[in-house]
Amino acid sequence: MSRSGLLGLLALFLSASLFAAQTFVLMNEELLPQKTVAKIDEIGKELYQKTGVGLYLVAVRKMPTKRIREFEARIAKDLEPPYILLAFSRDDRKVDIFNSPDTSSLFDKEQVLSPFPWSGSIIPLLESHSKNPKAAIEAALLNGYADIAEQVAQAKGVELKSALGNTNRNIYLGLRILFYGILALIFFNYLYRRLKRR
Repeated sequence: MSRSGLLGLLALFLSASLFAAQTFVLMNEELLPQKTVAKIDEIGKELYQKTGVGLYLVAVRKMPTKRIREFEARIAKDLEPPYILLAFSRDDRKVDIFNSPDTSSLFDKEQVLSPFPWSGSIIPLLESHSKNPKAAIEAALLNGYADIAEQVAQAKGVELKSALGNTNRNIYLGLRILFYGILALIFFNYLYRRLKRR
């Protein structure tokens, strides 16, 4: 084998091993258990392989800066575009998404960070598990990460095998349809009885 062929093979092996060792959880101050970190890395690797977009997560107890944007900017300076960074600080009670400009159209930041349970995928879960905050953080960050990944994959026209799906959102949609359907039936029943008396 020629020297250039050997160097090419070595470069291919090194890049493959670097990719295999790449983690998408950049910081985790014991807020997420290892099984959740492994699932996030699995989703992140598949998303990166299929779309070229790096989706990263930072989960810290307390930020070293006052503002979350400064904290995110410090971390993002080492990331190569296109990237999306989901940042969470437990003690500061902050969650935010910081992304390179070329990824803004790939996902709906306002929807992911919405406080409403029928649209948001992070904040409603953080608020609903007050008795077990560690479980709430785990569920919220995994759910939010997966939601962003699925939106990016859909925008790029690919399907993720490791995706969680949007079961919660479908359940909320079904409950809303049922609730408004019952309200409509009550209203029409009221109108029917009122008109029948005349």
